[in-house]
Amino acid sequence: MKAWVVRKQGPPWEVFELERDHAAPTVSDLDGLAWDLEGLRPRRSGDPPVGELAIIEVRAASLSWPDVTMATGEYPVAIGRPYVSGQEAVGTVVEATSGFAHLLGKRVMGFTPQPFGCFAERSVIGASTLYEVPDGFSDEEAAAFVIAGHTAYHAVHRRGGVRAGETVVVLGAAGGVPSAAVQLCVAAGARTVAVVGGSEKAAFCRELGASLVIDHRAEGLVAGLEREVGRGQIDCIIDFVQGEPGQKVRPLLAVEGRHVMAGHAGGVIPVHPYEFYMQNWTLVGCCMGYGYGERARELEDEAHAALLALVEAGLYRSLPTQTVGFDEIPEALRALVERRSLGRIVARL
Repeated sequence: MKAWVVRKQGPPWEVFELERDHAAPTVSDLDGLAWDLEGLRPRRSGDPPVGELAIIEVRAASLSWPDVTMATGEYPVAIGRPYVSGQEAVGTVVEATSGFAHLLGKRVMGFTPQPFGCFAERSVIGASTLYEVPDGFSDEEAAAFVIAGHTAYHAVHRRGGVRAGETVVVLGAAGGVPSAAVQLCVAAGARTVAVVGGSEKAAFCRELGASLVIDHRAEGLVAGLEREVGRGQIDCIIDFVQGEPGQKVRPLLAVEGRHVMAGHAGGVIPVHPYEFYMQNWTLVGCCMGYGYGERARELEDEAHAALLALVEAGLYRSLPTQTVGFDEIPEALRALVERRSLGRIVARL
């Protein structure tokens, strides 16, 4: 099959290799490949079987930040090489274990873990995030739905505890997962402050319903927030950037404010405990799927049901804003790195 394979370390546009005869995954040989699909690590002696999964013929794949940091070696979890890149897809089920046999021939969407990523003609979706595509969803909408929506739901609701009337700042708000979080904060009745870089991104977030938009390119990040919101008035930071932006905004938190770290697009800077201890703040980690084990499917089902209810109510939508061809994936990831994209970029196969 055709696939974008990673063997070296570096930016995607330098290290992605297009293979036209890469071995396609099959249910029968996954145990032999010795990978834990839910934990993104080599399986160890004594681990349980891989479990329920489906092999899909990929129709469309969504591009995401981990596609970059896995290639550069900056992803928080070590990824063995070689691997096929791509984190999320929609496709037709062509092979499945017994628990998903009823989905054969149907269109499904979900997370596609390494080394069986979805920048390929066939990929694998594990049990915790495999969902049939609702009627009315395009391939592009389906490919961009699960990771963005579920991660944002966990950051805003499960981990962030955002409530109506609170003031919430979303960093990197025009990105794929952050723009989902903006919609969820708005739907929850929060005063939603979107932080972006550039006028086009500012307009995009206003269309999503943000109460305030701070363009950090037009004025200083902290100065803009102090002017529009004030010190000690932010109840929660939903942070998909970390790095310097998160560090700069944190002093504006209210007493008992929360800082939810749900991404690493700006790198990771160590945090001193005194910051939180002395200010009665809470530092919250949020990463979709990690650490939940057998509870993963239950928690993802909760997020999925809530998101579909919001879609039905007209309060949430998947945001595939750009479609590219399969051969354009590495350069499209360059656009992601250079902050030239809005929402999700989706590749058609």
